[in-house]
Amino acid sequence: MTTRLSRRQLFGAATAGAATVAGLGRAAASAGPARRLPSPAAITASDPALLSAVEAASLLQSRALHPRELLDACLSRSAAHDGGIGAWIRIYPEQAYEAAESAAQRLAAGSAPLVCGLPIALKDLYAVAGLPVTASSGVLAGNIAAGDSGVWRQLRDAGMVLIGHTHTHEFAIGTATPQVGNPWDVEYSPGGSSGGSAAALAARFTPCAVGTDTGGSLRIPASACGITSIKPTFGRCSTSGVIPLTWTRDHTGPMGRSVADASLLLSHMAGVDVDDPCTSVGPDVPAEGYPLTTVGGSRPLSGTRLGLPRGVADDLPGAIGTLFGGFLDLVRALGGEIVDVTVPDVPKGLLSGDYAEFGSYHRQFADRLPAYGQESALAATAAMASLALPVADYFALERARLRFQHDYNRMFAEHRLDAIVRPGSLTDGVRRDALSDSSVFAGARENYFWANYTGAPVVCTPVGRSAATGIPFGVQLGGVPWSEASLISIVLELQEAQPVWRDAPPLGPSPRRIPEVRVAAPGAGPTATNTDDTGPGIRFVPTTSTAAV
Repeated sequence: MTTRLSRRQLFGAATAGAATVAGLGRAAASAGPARRLPSPAAITASDPALLSAVEAASLLQSRALHPRELLDACLSRSAAHDGGIGAWIRIYPEQAYEAAESAAQRLAAGSAPLVCGLPIALKDLYAVAGLPVTASSGVLAGNIAAGDSGVWRQLRDAGMVLIGHTHTHEFAIGTATPQVGNPWDVEYSPGGSSGGSAAALAARFTPCAVGTDTGGSLRIPASACGITSIKPTFGRCSTSGVIPLTWTRDHTGPMGRSVADASLLLSHMAGVDVDDPCTSVGPDVPAEGYPLTTVGGSRPLSGTRLGLPRGVADDLPGAIGTLFGGFLDLVRALGGEIVDVTVPDVPKGLLSGDYAEFGSYHRQFADRLPAYGQESALAATAAMASLALPVADYFALERARLRFQHDYNRMFAEHRLDAIVRPGSLTDGVRRDALSDSSVFAGARENYFWANYTGAPVVCTPVGRSAATGIPFGVQLGGVPWSEASLISIVLELQEAQPVWRDAPPLGPSPRRIPEVRVAAPGAGPTATNTDDTGPGIRFVPTTSTAAV
């Protein structure tokens, strides 16, 4: 059993552990420089809850930190500060401590995966056998998962420690998560629909979290809360056992404080899942995992070309417009080139197909409409009405989507781009008492939809806080399908030069008795979510083709 250390002992032992971390598991000794964890001797945090994921992994691997100590710190901080934020919908301490002890045994034996022992939060869409999965909705009150989601199964097998489920905007329908406060100012929205996961990360309740993205739901809260998200290529991470919004646009993805944290998590949640055939389409996950460290140098982005869509920042409010302009200046200072581009228009009418998929899932709850929130009930009703869409029209929309993918890829090829750049938000914070229609389907939302319709990967990175509101603001960097490693490498350099991701909100005392749940008998099914989430047999496949369609 690993020796348990007090917090005072913890960081004295870190120096002694520095020499051993490089030889453990998938750490630096067996991998290239891009996989290095930080040296334990260089870690200065005084509270384990304040550690980033890669810092915590370094201390866990060197056995300077026991998984139970890290879990204690996360639960204590959550209990002391989640009252005004409300990020957690429920937690699972009994199961978490059992997992922490198991992780400690694996770490003591050596060769444990790099995420072994790290606490994690799951968005309340991910099924975990015998635990509730409710999509933050009264519609699924009392629903117990019948099995594990594909992503959780991989993370569990890697030794991660599940703290609990975080709130989502009901059924991931909206972009606000109104039941959660932004840790930087609880009067503001954390964004959505993965708002609970982003808030828990920003508040330092957990070093790792996962969310979903159907129309910006990883990127919007990442920008609003000052954390980092990776929306992978469609099919890179399994969606099996995750309550769907639209099957052909839903992406599961990692969230972390830094891009290194999110990259570490992506390395262990990506891969083939036989329950999700889309995960078998693309290239293999890199054997050494995704990058964790910078190349370095004074101009590390030399030769990198980032496309700036014309007019994309024209209407940004002044304070975040300044931050966006500063980000572009940073790219240039690091040797990168900003290239003006015209992006293809998202085809009109694609939302009709989205609504039909949305309605196809929610029609099983047609007799429970009063249990939805008002906004969600209206959206679900409209979606169910969209099931009258003729099949020929649906296939025509899918062809238009394919054409859009090819046009998007052609833009990259013609301009020799490594990525495109977009604001992470078009507004300077959104007050919770001023929220209007926040449905993910409302309006064009083309600032986000492009990535879901192409299936392309996007990293959202924080670049600072608004001088007007104090709310964080982020920037999206998107690539072509399967280019996650390249995007991560670019953002690693940017975050090294501008480490605003280290900024933490100044939380005051706000205690909360978070609901605790023990594992129970799994639900009856028919699927892991204990709902009918099978979806259509037709699946979306991302492409890098530039051919005319």
